[in-house]
Amino acid sequence: MKPLLHDQHLHSSFSNDSDEDLRKYFIEASKINIPYVMTCEHLDFATFDGTNWIPDFDNLIKYQKELKKEFPNITPLLGLELGYKKDYLDDTKALIEKYDFDLIQLSIHDGKYGDFYFPSTFQNKEIEVINYYFDLMEEALTIYPDFDSLSHIDFGFKTMVQINPKYKFNMFEDRIKKILKMLVKLNKPLEINSKVNDVLNNIYIENDSNYHYDDHLRYLLSLYKECGGTKLTLSSDAHKANRYRLDFDKHIKTIKEMGFNKLSYFIKRKEYYYDI
Repeated sequence: MKPLLHDQHLHSSFSNDSDEDLRKYFIEASKINIPYVMTCEHLDFATFDGTNWIPDFDNLIKYQKELKKEFPNITPLLGLELGYKKDYLDDTKALIEKYDFDLIQLSIHDGKYGDFYFPSTFQNKEIEVINYYFDLMEEALTIYPDFDSLSHIDFGFKTMVQINPKYKFNMFEDRIKKILKMLVKLNKPLEINSKVNDVLNNIYIENDSNYHYDDHLRYLLSLYKECGGTKLTLSSDAHKANRYRLDFDKHIKTIKEMGFNKLSYFIKRKEYYYDI
């Protein structure tokens, strides 16, 4: 029996927004004989609160080596979730050159309106802010190609829906298609983020909507396929170990039903494929 797909997008106490002990992810992986553990800790310069989120990679790597001794069947991998900031590209490049990363995920987290995680960023200006969010993503794909996978394209959208569940992703189809076509041209995978879908599902349930997270996921996958996309990664974006591989079985089932037969993963920034 082949090993299960490892979760490539995790956060531990080496990210500013998590206090989870990295060891707990090793415990979860060891329970189901998964051969790799990778966290993609946040790198975000000049955040909404005026701080720089810069992981202590030296101590992270040191801790990984200690955990490797305790869990000899698990290989630790080093990931980075890069929060795009145009004014800090030189700092970003310098940090990437310093460490031997396995995966770099490109993300859009915040901008002039604030952090796209918080509903207050969108309040009373939802359409204006979501278009700005897509503007930043287009800009990032245009001027910063040194990444391996595009993280949670719908990160800002799931926050917008918290304000008003009437919003559906297909309302912004032209913007999304443009981004997906850019990603396909760059030959980079699109991340399917199960945490985003979990948030959306809870919102739709709370509002007695007939719309379901699976409708959102199927729409995104169909649009990506229409744009020529074939490459996907699947991640939980967990900040706690109890969210490790969140709903992977359900997502893999839907991804397969939508005509995709493999998922991408990265080691030493080289792309490999997991058949589903």
